[in-house]
Amino acid sequence: MTRVLDGNPKTLLSVIVPAYNVEHFITESLMSALSQPRANEIELIVIDDGSIDRTLERILDVQRGQRGRNIRVIHQENRGVSAARNRAIAEATSPYIGFLDSDDVWSADFTAKVMPLLDVGAADIIEFNVGIIDSAGKVIDKVSLIDPATVGHRRCDLDALLDFARVHQAFPAARVYRRALWDGVEFPVGRVYEDCAAIPRVYARSQSLFRLADDLYYYRRRAGSITTSATPFTVRSLAIGAEEMMQRCNGGPLDPFWLAIFHKVFSYACFQAARVDASAFPEAMRTIEATAARYCVFAANRSDTPKELRFHIRIFADRCWFQTKRIIKRALGREPRPPKSASRAHPSARMRSRPSAGSQR
Repeated sequence: MTRVLDGNPKTLLSVIVPAYNVEHFITESLMSALSQPRANEIELIVIDDGSIDRTLERILDVQRGQRGRNIRVIHQENRGVSAARNRAIAEATSPYIGFLDSDDVWSADFTAKVMPLLDVGAADIIEFNVGIIDSAGKVIDKVSLIDPATVGHRRCDLDALLDFARVHQAFPAARVYRRALWDGVEFPVGRVYEDCAAIPRVYARSQSLFRLADDLYYYRRRAGSITTSATPFTVRSLAIGAEEMMQRCNGGPLDPFWLAIFHKVFSYACFQAARVDASAFPEAMRTIEATAARYCVFAANRSDTPKELRFHIRIFADRCWFQTKRIIKRALGREPRPPKSASRAHPSARMRSRPSAGSQR
């Protein structure tokens, strides 16, 4: 039932939509939310992050439509996805917030599954599974975050936090959050894979979870996104995130959680280092070595974590594997290329489609 205050319907869910050069996808993305049965209880906060194509025009077209009255559009100079999300979170007015990336879509039954849980305040965080679609919208894969055997309410205690760390898919849009959890939490600006810095902090504040095994969100995998390339910058961003988790260890009850996140993020930094081009590989390795050296100092007087990080053999094995795959794909003409009509990808940290940091091939 729609909540009404002073004769006006009040939104229950503010949805954060950062948008940058996605003219071919933004209309479908927004309509996937606006066509929901309870769309009148959703506030869409769309941040056009300095797009140079027709993205803003497409957004305004949807806003002017019959269903667009709950869309708030903010246009800013290009500052990256972190700044766009932070701006929208600050503008949110609803008791819950969610995230919808501007080339992705919700399932048709998103509100039917999620909104009744928000009505009764079932949990601080609602979790669900994610499907993966291609540029044409065809389902090609999925990311299983929720085991069907674990659906329902769960306390967000240390065991739950360690389960989150084990899976470690820190994709913001795979959850809906109580707004208050984000007070004082921001995505770091000027980095990619920023999700791994913000989402663990939000989980550490949560008292309760509600888990759904349904595929309620569909992530669009496109050539040219951050997960299809690796550079010293991606390695450095991950290394910074890992070191931040290490710095959160203060002898408190959550140290096992922060250590688990550190090891996952550092492992993924190594995975990315293995993928960089040959000319950039020495720089990527210097970043990894520097973080490993700082970890050794940190771990020297601790009994709850290994004294040193072993990563050289794994990086070189992964590197051989990636180089072999690249040669084979090139020979077969199967290297992924962005479609000619597709616009430039938003500089976002899309961790959702990557393998978990502890299970790379």
